[in-house]
Amino acid sequence: MPREIQTVETPHPAIHIVYDFVTPQEEQHLVQKIDAVGGGPALAVADRAVDEAGDGAAGGGEGTASPDGSGAAGAGAAGASAVDRSAKSWGWKELNGRRSMYWGGTVLPNSHSLIPAPFPPFMDGQWPDVLNRIAETGVFDELKAEGADRKGEGKERGANHCLVNEYLPSQGILPHTDGPAYQPLTATLSLSSHTILSLRSPPSWLSSPRPSTTSASQKASDAKEVEKVDVFLPPRSLVLLSGTLYQEWLHGIQPLEVSLPESLRGCANWEQYWASRMDACEGEEARDEVRKERVAVEDKGWKREKRISLTCRRVKGKVRKGLALGLLGGLKR
Repeated sequence: MPREIQTVETPHPAIHIVYDFVTPQEEQHLVQKIDAVGGGPALAVADRAVDEAGDGAAGGGEGTASPDGSGAAGAGAAGASAVDRSAKSWGWKELNGRRSMYWGGTVLPNSHSLIPAPFPPFMDGQWPDVLNRIAETGVFDELKAEGADRKGEGKERGANHCLVNEYLPSQGILPHTDGPAYQPLTATLSLSSHTILSLRSPPSWLSSPRPSTTSASQKASDAKEVEKVDVFLPPRSLVLLSGTLYQEWLHGIQPLEVSLPESLRGCANWEQYWASRMDACEGEEARDEVRKERVAVEDKGWKREKRISLTCRRVKGKVRKGLALGLLGGLKR
């Protein structure tokens, strides 16, 4: 089961995190499945067929799941056909020099409504059923979002759209906001590697009306007023951003191969992260290993590996009837 949701101590109490939201076994399973889905429809459909063959051999009924990764087998021919057709849009796409893909459907830019499309099974219905696990935290319940069912499961209750990003070492993303199409809460799961999420309050020349001829000196003066918060995102963690901090602050990732010691120590949750690691240890020998690891990374930095992020959000508008199959959904992030 996921650990408790912890608040990251900052002047803006809108950052929360769950360390080890998934287990190492679940992380490995998700990475393998995402690689298969990202390879295109042929791999995705073949991968689903392997899952279903495993389900039949295990004798799993509808709605059952097993810890080895096989999930529900009773989706039915119509559901399988929808997944097959939707798989055409699941492959990686190049976006700003990185590989990305959207799951869940197409977001219409004017109405902010969603024309839904199926998620890959491991996100919705099969182990580890990421969408339902996020929904079960209850974090989306407080939004009272249109069409959301607080007694429901998965995408009916919580996030119904997902952006998948792949970050190779030295790749990052420029500071940005996600735009007006989503409810003011995002849940991002990090897989395979850590990173540092940089949050910056918008300069006043961006957040308030000014003449188009804003001077360079004014911009420089405004830059001094920018508030900065860095958050350490370890692998398997789920970070939650909400409210004004999510809607108005800029968030980004610096393109680095190694997270520098001073940057790591400057993260708002650095001490909290190591405390969570120590709490999870069984015995003094394990705690000694964690202490040695911390000394090493605070001395030489922490090398970044390939990281996959699953940014799960709920669309503001209505979920329309029907399926948007074969379409790449969503707005650019």
